[in-house]
Amino acid sequence: MSAKNDAAIKELMKKVEEQKAGLGKKEKASWQTNGIFKFDSSSFFNLNTINDPGRLVEALAHLIAKEQAFEMACSRLGIKEIAAFKWDGYSVDEWENDFKTRIKIVEWDNKKRQLDETKKRLSQLVSEEARTEMELEDIKKLLEG
Repeated sequence: MSAKNDAAIKELMKKVEEQKAGLGKKEKASWQTNGIFKFDSSSFFNLNTINDPGRLVEALAHLIAKEQAFEMACSRLGIKEIAAFKWDGYSVDEWENDFKTRIKIVEWDNKKRQLDETKKRLSQLVSEEARTEMELEDIKKLLEG
């Protein structure tokens, strides 16, 4: 492999490391709800395991529709002073905040996975000489730090 390719690979690996450092720490899930969203008695999901943002969009749309229907029913019945709409004991805002938190976590995981895969692919392309040089640089950083 040419020195030109090794130099380009090293530069790309440096960019990967910069992006990984830019990710910061993964947000911790501090749910405002119980983390179990139920559409009904047979359809639900756990926020800790959901990886499809589309399901969170569906859940929020479901809540918005239910909240609007609740407000319309109160209006049509002439009821002004009633408790605010809640779903499974939590407000729409609390559910929405939890959905946003989960989306941030999923996006962070996906970005980190992508960067790790890119680094792995680049490592496979680098020459043995350049790989040894990079390993020595890593060891030197460990000993200095």
